[in-house]
Amino acid sequence: MNSSENPQLILETVEECSKRFVNDISLIESSDWEIPSKCHQWAIKDIYSHTLAINGFFLNSISRAIQGDGNPSEGMPNPGTGNARSMAEGIASRAIQISETGFPTISQLVDTVKSMESNLITLFQNIESANWHSLAYHPAGKFSPYLLLKMKLMELVIHYWDIFSPLDPMYQIPEKEAKLLCEIWKDPNITNWFYTQDEKQIEPITLDFCFEDQQGLRIQTWRGSLNIFDRPLSKNTDEITTIETTYRDFALLITARKNIYEAADSNLIAVSGDKSKISDFHNWFRGS
Repeated sequence: MNSSENPQLILETVEECSKRFVNDISLIESSDWEIPSKCHQWAIKDIYSHTLAINGFFLNSISRAIQGDGNPSEGMPNPGTGNARSMAEGIASRAIQISETGFPTISQLVDTVKSMESNLITLFQNIESANWHSLAYHPAGKFSPYLLLKMKLMELVIHYWDIFSPLDPMYQIPEKEAKLLCEIWKDPNITNWFYTQDEKQIEPITLDFCFEDQQGLRIQTWRGSLNIFDRPLSKNTDEITTIETTYRDFALLITARKNIYEAADSNLIAVSGDKSKISDFHNWFRGS
């Protein structure tokens, strides 16, 4: 896998995913909005409420970054002090609150989501090359508009699956998007957002994930740090626990949409080496 530092490559995919995310709202029946999604605690309507909230955050952070302001807004935590796990309860509650009290009707929620989604995509499209790496606020640390673009892709791809897989059990994440997400997982600023440090871990741990095209990722953790990078092909990896999976399933495993124990028991993945090591992966990635 080749990492890409070209924002346009990711932006093109974000544009495609955003269009599908908005257009396919029409596929949701009126009785479906209260159905539990695949995202813990949220009904389908709550994911759209969350999208509304996160789009507002992105619009504010990027607009301020372009103006040279990478500081948090009033009431927001300092950069580097938050992650998905520590902020999960507040994020979940906010989405549910928007769903229940923010809009009298679902149609008003949908119209607002469509409008803000369009505004955000337009903002991304108009970012000048010199501003892609400007300092932008995010609770996880020192971000940039480019990193927020990566986050937006992750939000669109995973939450689309959260919404539509309960409605269509055959739905799968498109392989093109799943492969691009593997490039995004390698960015430590992104991955540390949903990585949970295992306080009991003493020794360094390495896991290899091998995909259907023989490409792969290596995950290493030690002393609270997490690194994900391309799996070396030329070195002896016999002593490293290796998990064979697909790009699509890896995206769901690392975001805790699928349980790695259940995946192993059902032969969705194949584990070679020390099988007990999958418990480490389970502890590191508990959802986002």
